[in-house]
Amino acid sequence: MPSLFRRRAVTTAACTVLVLAPASAAPALAVETAAADETTISILSFNDFHGALSGDYIGTQFADTVEDYRTAFEAEHGAGSTLLTSAGDLIGGSKSVSNVQQDNPTIDVMNALGLASLTAGNHEFDKGLDDLQGRVESRAQFPVLSANLVDPTSKEPVLTSHAVFDVDGVRVAVIGASPNELYATTTGAGLKGNEVLDEVAAVNAVADELAAQDAADVIVASYHDGAAGAGELAAERAARAEFDRIVGETSSAVDVIFNAHTHQLYQYDTTAGGAHRPVIQAGASGSHLAAVELTVGADGEVTGLTPRLLTRSTQAPAEAAAESPVTAQVYAIEQEAVAVFEDLQGEVVADLSASITTDYQKLIDAGGSWKAGGTRAAETTLGTWVGDAVKHAAEQANPEVDLGVTNPGGLRSELLTDRFTDGGAFPAKPADLVGRLTLGELLDMAPFGNTITYFDIPGSSIKLALEENWRNDVRKFTLGWSEELTWTYDESRPQGDKVTGVWIDGEPLQADRMYTVASQSFLADDTWTTLGDPTKAPDGYTAFATGRQNFVNMGLLDSQAITDYARAQDAAHGAVAPDFGKNGVPVTDAPASVEAGQAVGLTLGDLVVDSDGAPAATAVDVAFRTTDGAETALGTVAVPTGSETVTLSGITAPAAAGTGELVMTVRYADGSTTVVRHALEVTAAPTPTEPEQPAPTHPGKGHDKGADHPGKGRVKGEDHPGKGRGVQRGAATHPVFSAHAWLTAAGLPR
Repeated sequence: MPSLFRRRAVTTAACTVLVLAPASAAPALAVETAAADETTISILSFNDFHGALSGDYIGTQFADTVEDYRTAFEAEHGAGSTLLTSAGDLIGGSKSVSNVQQDNPTIDVMNALGLASLTAGNHEFDKGLDDLQGRVESRAQFPVLSANLVDPTSKEPVLTSHAVFDVDGVRVAVIGASPNELYATTTGAGLKGNEVLDEVAAVNAVADELAAQDAADVIVASYHDGAAGAGELAAERAARAEFDRIVGETSSAVDVIFNAHTHQLYQYDTTAGGAHRPVIQAGASGSHLAAVELTVGADGEVTGLTPRLLTRSTQAPAEAAAESPVTAQVYAIEQEAVAVFEDLQGEVVADLSASITTDYQKLIDAGGSWKAGGTRAAETTLGTWVGDAVKHAAEQANPEVDLGVTNPGGLRSELLTDRFTDGGAFPAKPADLVGRLTLGELLDMAPFGNTITYFDIPGSSIKLALEENWRNDVRKFTLGWSEELTWTYDESRPQGDKVTGVWIDGEPLQADRMYTVASQSFLADDTWTTLGDPTKAPDGYTAFATGRQNFVNMGLLDSQAITDYARAQDAAHGAVAPDFGKNGVPVTDAPASVEAGQAVGLTLGDLVVDSDGAPAATAVDVAFRTTDGAETALGTVAVPTGSETVTLSGITAPAAAGTGELVMTVRYADGSTTVVRHALEVTAAPTPTEPEQPAPTHPGKGHDKGADHPGKGRVKGEDHPGKGRGVQRGAATHPVFSAHAWLTAAGLPR
């Protein structure tokens, strides 16, 4: 069992806050006045803040939310009766205002707010464990907690497992737990080979020992994990096994469960796990604040609790700062950070002819909100553009690089012509920046500090990477590949066999040939191989470490590489522009072979890329190209208006047999194209043979009914000379098929 504090003690001062006059807009409090021998306290939590400082002063408004609530609560229940905690991802994946200064402004804001503890989420490790334990913890005035990241030998926590606070005389223990999928959701190498224990088991071990030692009156489990959605509790438990276990298997010694990681907003009241307690998550980016108000008896038993979710204040930052010295301090920190960033944001990198985006609009149209990376399951113009940028960077060191690739979760903002993303707030750009791309936007889009790598992998691993887009038969991710790679798939096929064709620069992928691929260091991380656990591969992609040779890490930051690419595109073309062509297209009902001269039928789907400004598909030009390069045009098929799907009709295979591929060029309303290929064998038409006919009983009368009905047979001989089907005139008794006539009838060349 780890000690309460591995490196330092956390004292009552860690959770003491300044007592202020009640704010005018203080929320109503649900817990009734406690009896004389009872104490009422409130434990606050927020999650996935992701360095959300901005020119809109989100940090200041969040501080105003905390201060308004805290001031009102402590005025009623006593100084020091609140505790502010975070369930993780305070830093990392941050907005540029914070990111350009390595999140130091965000840490300073939380010091000013009196943050008591931070659970280590996956993004706390983005710059590695050494950075977290060194720079971050040295600057932070709060412990970073994780009960389940342990030394693989001693099993002792690498960070502090938990902390105990005196909150107005009530002993409150906060246990932190990092996500089980920690290795797959940050740069694994930065974890330095440490082991991630099961989050629930680790929390339970600490909670049960605290209870056994009577070391705490209230125990809080602060999980950096949670439900995939915000629906009914039963449905969310059924939808995600990790959440089901958090709700149902967390020790009954735990009084409050805070969640994070999934950026959801929910508040559940449950008795699962043998205890009546809330399970609560507060959205993301400081949008909400969770508060659980507890009444605790003199014996340390919780006698009542009320959970609530508070929406972030919308008060003007200057007005909020005037109400509270704490908020004023936060405002000053944020103002300084904004000033530093604006010097960078105002630097124009390139002109932008059209927006380059993820499929974020899908989520908004479905009634949701903006999310970094969009659904992450669709091909997008931003994914392709960053894939191209990664390849361009690696080519400067190795001109033989074949492909570039990026992960969709690394695309943290949109590149818009007339708006900044700003966490989904989408403020308008000033007039002088409309149609222009700034350094700040690029830093916002690629905030993780990954480096550019390149390596050799076999073609079979490239196909594996495409197959790994699907998990449990559901398409979870779609990698962003550079324009050289095209591929086809059929989702009706089994898991692991959905990809039906892959081409690089128009040439079929060879499974045993080595290709040079460039990627960011996140995707290239192979720590999972030394751990022997594929579930710890980055975003679950094992392909980029399978059969790998000649690995090179250039040490070039991806944000710098992307900026360099934007400048190069601007210099070469006068502006940065999206590529609306598709890399991957589903092809269904496609034949492997077809007889010469026969109809060719198949269906192309999902022809329009899921990004802003994507033009409509209008037509498909179809050709057959043999392996020796000879190409025969077969016709054009119109795409139905408003459709992203087309079935070939009126397309006939060439008259001559051959091995090759259909080349289908999809045309779009803006003049852009997508080339879709499908391997096809054109087989020779069968050679006509002379059918066996019985000898007629009346020669020359045709073979039908003989003398009973003269002249009514199919071949009428002398009775109707010249009308027999290819039959020689005269006394012949056996019909002869003319190959010349058969080909003519079939409409084939002679």
